[in-house]
Amino acid sequence: MIGISVYLSDEGAEESILRASSLGIKLAFTSLHIPEESAYSSEHVRHLLSIFKREGFEVFADVSKNTPSFLGLSHLEELKELGVSALRLDDGFTAEELVDLSRHFQIAINASTVGERELLEWTSSGLETRNMIAWHNFYPKPETGLDQDYFMRQQRLFGALDIPVYAFIPGDEGKRGPLYKGLPTLEDHRDRNPYTSAIQLRHLGVQGVFIGDPEWSQELLRKLVDHDQENVMELSYDGLGEMEGEYQLRPDPGRDVYRLLDTRKSQDVPPSNTVERPRGTITQDNDLYGRYKGEMQIVRNDLEKNPAVNVIGRISEKDLDLLELMDPGQKIRLTRGTDLSD
Repeated sequence: MIGISVYLSDEGAEESILRASSLGIKLAFTSLHIPEESAYSSEHVRHLLSIFKREGFEVFADVSKNTPSFLGLSHLEELKELGVSALRLDDGFTAEELVDLSRHFQIAINASTVGERELLEWTSSGLETRNMIAWHNFYPKPETGLDQDYFMRQQRLFGALDIPVYAFIPGDEGKRGPLYKGLPTLEDHRDRNPYTSAIQLRHLGVQGVFIGDPEWSQELLRKLVDHDQENVMELSYDGLGEMEGEYQLRPDPGRDVYRLLDTRKSQDVPPSNTVERPRGTITQDNDLYGRYKGEMQIVRNDLEKNPAVNVIGRISEKDLDLLELMDPGQKIRLTRGTDLSD
């Protein structure tokens, strides 16, 4: 599941909703209680929620006990009529209030802070785990994002109860103020390629990946949707070879290389550029490898040169971290980056 974040203070909020919708994104996070949103009228909020509703979005709203008065509502349950389907609750709600709200909404608890004691209290009070989401914070301040070891302990806690976990990655364009340092859940993701970060979160068992920042490129969202819906991982390559297109890895990954299915050739593949093969190199077996000629590989570990193996390109630096996130049998899409002759 891939989602965006939309904030009341975003000048381009309406455009972002429409852009995401056009790419097939129908999940959104918004906040109805953080301080910088309080200057915006309830009419503005209702207008954005009406656009979400018209476009068929599932809206997850961060709320507090002050949210109803801010929006001119009598109680939080009225958000259902405005198109909100899940509530991410601020501190201050009792177990009984959580149970009552779960009759109307999915309840997103704070995956970054909630422990086993609180979970047991809530479930003992009647809050059913099937109505719960465990949703991590994002961390605007550098050096404060979660440590991966702690993240995995929390993952095991919620996984044991079959509660889905959601988390944030930064955007790849304008960052959100007031710090403009990105909005990741994991500190390791703050300055990392957000596409790689999203795929890593999925490998760690996260079911819902949301871009925390309000600005993102069309390319990032398209790639995230393709991976989410078709399990296609896109990698940019540099090189002279013409190899753009979709491939599938063998289901039995080698220690040193990923082998691409159905790439062997009947025609000649003369030896050429048989040089050393550092990690990320794209290769093609030549005539000296007999029946393997034409087979393409992506190198996982640095290898020496081999007279039977031609070097035809390399995975772009920005995508190298994706190599260890590939699944056996993974579908990949190679897209052309920089020509090595430039």
